[in-house]
Amino acid sequence: MFRYDDTAVPVIGYEELEDRGRERAAEEVTDEDFADRIRGLDPDTTAMLSPTSGTTGMPKRVKLTHFNFVNLANAAIEIDPLPQESDYFSYLPMAWVGEQMILIAAAFVGGWTANFPEQPETEQEDLREIGPEIIFSSPNAYEGWVADIKAKIENSTRLKRWVYDRAMRIGEQYARYTSGDRSDQDPPLSLRLKHRLAHWVAYRPILDKIGLKRAKNVYTGGGPLGEDHLQYYHALGVELKQIWGQSEVCGFVTMHRDDRIEADTVGEVFPNVEVGLTPKGELVVRGPVVTDGYYNQPEKTESTLEGEWLHTDDFGAVTDDDQVKVLDRMDDVMELADGSAVAPISVETKLKFNPYIKEALIVGDSRESLSAVVNIRYDNVSEWADQRDIQYSGYRELTERPAVHELLRREVVATNEELGEHPIERFVVLFKEFDADDGELTRTGKIRREVVTDRYQEMIDELYDGAETVELETTIVYQDGRESTERGEMRVVDVDEVVTELPGGE
Repeated sequence: MFRYDDTAVPVIGYEELEDRGRERAAEEVTDEDFADRIRGLDPDTTAMLSPTSGTTGMPKRVKLTHFNFVNLANAAIEIDPLPQESDYFSYLPMAWVGEQMILIAAAFVGGWTANFPEQPETEQEDLREIGPEIIFSSPNAYEGWVADIKAKIENSTRLKRWVYDRAMRIGEQYARYTSGDRSDQDPPLSLRLKHRLAHWVAYRPILDKIGLKRAKNVYTGGGPLGEDHLQYYHALGVELKQIWGQSEVCGFVTMHRDDRIEADTVGEVFPNVEVGLTPKGELVVRGPVVTDGYYNQPEKTESTLEGEWLHTDDFGAVTDDDQVKVLDRMDDVMELADGSAVAPISVETKLKFNPYIKEALIVGDSRESLSAVVNIRYDNVSEWADQRDIQYSGYRELTERPAVHELLRREVVATNEELGEHPIERFVVLFKEFDADDGELTRTGKIRREVVTDRYQEMIDELYDGAETVELETTIVYQDGRESTERGEMRVVDVDEVVTELPGGE
């Protein structure tokens, strides 16, 4: 905790909290006393002040009641029931309402066991050791696992690559029946048998490595997960489900159902909740999970709540079969110079499906074409470089290597084949990662687009001026008050021009 003002609410240490707990435990409290305390609670009192993600500005504090939480927890378990002996692995920020919903409210209602990592550094090891049945994470984790799997396969033996490729072809066919264009049909017996064999030969060892071997109820929310990523997990036999919502609706109001998982949607609306559309295409929500406003911000409350309807600021659609689609934030949808509308988030998720790009910012509003600012996935790119004897001393030098630029250029070319009429024409590899400490990402890993585009506007302008290199100077202010200024020159990569030959003639 940094720069906390305790004039209103004093902070106590953890040891003092434990002492208070022991004192309370020593008191004689009968079952009737406990029941009286429960009966004395008003369900409409505030249970939590939940911070918003802050992607479009400073975070606001959302007032959520006990009734909001219990109502949503009951609805979630009604849709997707879980046995009480299930294990849940918690490693998301507890200030995020989605984690509060699953870890506290739903766990109390459902009766399952919550597990925590021993240290931040041991998260992946602990996840594999516990092997939980319930997983809920932001898209970043699922994207990272896919990238790690693909990178390790690319650098494995020819036999392992052959087995993986054959297994994934079977899995991709299978995924068409679980989350694709045949999700209303059952897979044929022959395909089910092939998929079962592939599970033991290929999928099971992969899932064991990332801790999902026993996973049965697997969810993602808090940001967009690309269709490619979702179908990849379905190919592995993991029925990953998307949920959608925000702090103002106590976490989420849609979820994929077991028999109706469509990769381009975020599922169906919860019971007793309504999702509608404004004439401009904004998704609006009403129901018992909606907040009654922001703490001490009446103007923000008035602009967000219109009667019983909550304006989400998400641009989307509702299909004829009641599936909800979320295309992007209303303010983030770009209009190119020719009048074409582009949802940058859909392009960014496609870019991040390759194992060497960790994060991407798509730009091009009012321009003739799209460009990108990308972060490398250091672990995978460094392993690729090491195997080819490419010399570098750290993250920054690795981002400057021409071979790395060519590697990423080829990945962008492959992505462009899926984008159609609006391809990415130029990109730059940032010499630093987008950083939550510097306000460029939310704590759940979403890009704060307005902050980043404003900060790098001069560099973005140079991308469209035909520059061969761009310069950047940026000051990072950390949570503890420290500052660090970084400056450097970066090459602009034209996607249609080969940068260099890769080692070994790849």
